[in-house]
Amino acid sequence: MYIPFYELDAAEEVEKRGIEKGKLEVARNLLARGISPDIIAESAGLPKEKIRELMN
Repeated sequence: MYIPFYELDAAEEVEKRGIEKGKLEVARNLLARGISPDIIAESAGLPKEKIRELMN
């Protein structure tokens, strides 16, 4: 089955957004449990700045 490139690109973008959303949700939950922002950033592969944004 042939799938046009533009559809593959769109599907990959949606998948990336979903993964990012999941990482942010986990980071929020870990922050709520008192886990260190540095540990969360390192473990989730998120920038420390993003974790700081979630803290506000």
